[in-house]
Amino acid sequence: MLVIKELKERVMKKSREKKLSHFYSHFKEGMKVLDVGVSAESETGLSARNYFLKNFRYDSKYYTGLGVQDLSRMNNLFPDKQFVQYPGGKFPFEDNQFDWVFSNAVIEHVGDDEAQLFFINEMLRVAKNVFFTTPNKYFPLESHTNIFFLHWNNSIFYQWGKKNTTWVTKDNLYLFSGKRLEKLMGLSNAKHFEIFRNRLFLLVMTYTVICKK
Repeated sequence: MLVIKELKERVMKKSREKKLSHFYSHFKEGMKVLDVGVSAESETGLSARNYFLKNFRYDSKYYTGLGVQDLSRMNNLFPDKQFVQYPGGKFPFEDNQFDWVFSNAVIEHVGDDEAQLFFINEMLRVAKNVFFTTPNKYFPLESHTNIFFLHWNNSIFYQWGKKNTTWVTKDNLYLFSGKRLEKLMGLSNAKHFEIFRNRLFLLVMTYTVICKK
């Protein structure tokens, strides 16, 4: 299991780097970005979370982080950046307040189809452009739980989650197939969207969606 964990961490680090490079091919200096899904950090700030925050290339005045957790420590760790905590639901920002929203592997945690559609439309409401990513349900390894194949069947996956975790529920981990992602985007307020399939060898590991309203 240790070998699998180390291999997974290397693969995911490479995946994050590729997605960040993809984002920066569109995002330019002077644009304002909202980072949706910032997680609370310990005082060391050395975890693998918040990769975009820690690798933001431009002046901090263009960055705002949004999250549902207590972000008070983030102001000590990153005093030059702005963080906003909210209880979920509607984002506490005006329409078109940002040039971009960036959100990495957050949408699968916000709830059912209705909640995920609302989340997409909120990203589109507050920004002119949206860049978000999510894991592929049908990649063999489920990255949150490190289990193989069980997540391909929702009933079996959530039964396993009920017995072995307190957090593997549809309200907290609802994975996307490519087909469901395309359907939800079609129902959203996006006038234009493109779905990119990020592969590990021949297998789609994650999806990246770039959209505009």
